[in-house]
Amino acid sequence: MSSSVTSIFTFKIESTFDEWVAIFDSADADKRHSEFDIKPLFRGVSKKDPQKVIVIHQAPEGNVQKFVEANGDWMATHRVDLSTMEESSWTYSQS
Repeated sequence: MSSSVTSIFTFKIESTFDEWVAIFDSADADKRHSEFDIKPLFRGVSKKDPQKVIVIHQAPEGNVQKFVEANGDWMATHRVDLSTMEESSWTYSQS
């Protein structure tokens, strides 16, 4: 049984946040996230840099990486600069 991981991604977009978020919130994106059991928790834009986006979601360990591998080309067509993507992952376990 894989554990759930909360992942935080930041990356640059080559469009406006409104354009990007319309795609992120679309039914197509929901379907793609569901295929990998990814639950988006938050998405936002930097107050200092309108091209920098943050996405926080939860998924079984390894699923976000599988999602990016499977959907990288699709993401790039929506003007996401994958070369700027940074990730940190967080988990919780009771002692």
